[in-house]
Amino acid sequence: MSPAALVRGFLGGGVAGAALSAFVTGIVLEEVPLFLTAFGLPIAYGALLFAAGMPRRAREAAVVPRVALARIESRRAGGTETGDVPVTLVLTVDGSPPFRVEITHHVNLADLPDIRVGDVLVVEYPPDRPWRAEVVAHPTAEWRRRAEEAVIEPAPQSAVVGPPPEGCAFSVVAFAGLLLGAAVVLGLFRVELFSPAEEQPESTTTEVTTTTETFSFHITVGGPGGTTTFVLPPR
Repeated sequence: MSPAALVRGFLGGGVAGAALSAFVTGIVLEEVPLFLTAFGLPIAYGALLFAAGMPRRAREAAVVPRVALARIESRRAGGTETGDVPVTLVLTVDGSPPFRVEITHHVNLADLPDIRVGDVLVVEYPPDRPWRAEVVAHPTAEWRRRAEEAVIEPAPQSAVVGPPPEGCAFSVVAFAGLLLGAAVVLGLFRVELFSPAEEQPESTTTEVTTTTETFSFHITVGGPGGTTTFVLPPR
């Protein structure tokens, strides 16, 4: 795991935690800027990642792919709602040395019967990233002739290639970034979130009644603790 990948994992987790915390805090405090921050942070981070990855993508695009023959070891067609069917192929690529790779190849539904186990295809792949192999849709006449005449022995299961695993370090730094991003937002608005609510003043009601016979006053005072009646004698 490269340091750059760990940094991306930490920043991605931090952005996710801050955006989620800002969204929830915005709901509690009814603050529109927090809602905008919750949606703007992932967009800004995605644009930053895209801009930062442009030099790497330019270097990868400059690498000349290697063309080779590959034998279909197994195939598994997936479902689709269009005319193209995603087919998962396990191939033995006749490289140096031969290796196995699993790819997804999209074919037309009418051409699916032509993809058979044991057939030889023409593929191309970056030399430093063989797991990104792709089937050449329209190979040259020379490569078509080679594919028709080639006999490729299956590579062992131990020769399967794939992207390097992320490992547990990536998950740990991403989770740490998630917690830190959420804690930063909560720390900035801790006063508004955790301050006690203002108590409402107690209401007091007063009722005054009189009797027509004695002209005495009955005063009833009501509050949270109950009611008290005062009787004033006539003057």
